[in-house]
Amino acid sequence: MPRKKIIQMIAGLILIAVLGIGGILRSGTIENPAHWGGTMGTGYSVKITGKVKQSDLKKLHQTIEKELSEINRQMSTWDSESEISRFNHTVSTEAIPCSDAFVAVVQRALKLSSSTGGAFDPTLQPLLNLWGFGSESEEEVVPSDEEIAVIRELVGWEKVIIDSGSQLRKTEPESSLALGAIAKGYGVDALARIMNENGYANWFVEIGGEVVVKGLSPAEVPWKIGIQYPTTNPMDERYQGIINITNSAVATSGDYRNYIKSDGEIYSHILDPRTGRAIRSDMASVTVVTESCMDADGMATALFVMGHLKGLEWVERQPGVEALILTRGNQGEIIEKFSSGFKAATRYTSVLNP
Repeated sequence: MPRKKIIQMIAGLILIAVLGIGGILRSGTIENPAHWGGTMGTGYSVKITGKVKQSDLKKLHQTIEKELSEINRQMSTWDSESEISRFNHTVSTEAIPCSDAFVAVVQRALKLSSSTGGAFDPTLQPLLNLWGFGSESEEEVVPSDEEIAVIRELVGWEKVIIDSGSQLRKTEPESSLALGAIAKGYGVDALARIMNENGYANWFVEIGGEVVVKGLSPAEVPWKIGIQYPTTNPMDERYQGIINITNSAVATSGDYRNYIKSDGEIYSHILDPRTGRAIRSDMASVTVVTESCMDADGMATALFVMGHLKGLEWVERQPGVEALILTRGNQGEIIEKFSSGFKAATRYTSVLNP
């Protein structure tokens, strides 16, 4: 066989081999991967910009599932064996050893309670159960003033004390914790920490609509997060507006998905710890943007309780915190109210109020 022909054949074989290896390598990676699952009675999702090895993704997903399972074990009142359930069911004023993570979340919740004058309160579990929104409720009902007055004696953020060595104790034996207004945000922060520890530079993580993002989206622009139009119609998926962010956390609280309807009146699942009653005001939703999703989660609930005037005044005193509050006008129209730096920080675009 002519030498030239042999060289051409060898070159062709090399090319085929290179293409084959390239195909194998490409098949071992996924571009802009996304992963989702269930946790905390809702769903979570993770998105990464760029190419990622399938083997790395598998390890990442295992780490995420393990972390979320541990958070549920610590903070879910729906799990009768969780740390929070054991604490709640202990009728004692003695200090109880707890995990560092559980105590850290309770500590942040108590600090937010103090800062907001009790508008946020992690000891709401007895009231949530009374109204039918808690894990130990039998039915959703609007309780009487007398029933609320009795249960309010068990509620109050000052009734839970953090002792040295990761220990919690109650001053009221029947008090119990509910961390649903802050634990999801903590979970999102935990996923964000995992993403950073694994060296990812551009990503999106979310649990039940609470979000942390870093870097850029696959379109090489800031991540776009939709602010839902506040309506009780579950089929209405319109957005009120869009925010565009990098390296930030976002959380929203609203009254339009979880509520009781009685005698034509709607009672929100968001309770005012200071009165024991469901919030009934012009408030529709609160969106908070800040560095920590745990903070954003708790703050959004607190601001909803405080109302837009006092809420925005409070936000202006908090460095690195911005908020969008949606209220309902006399005709049911949605009115947007912003903290002074919200639009600049998020490049907010209103969809329904152009």
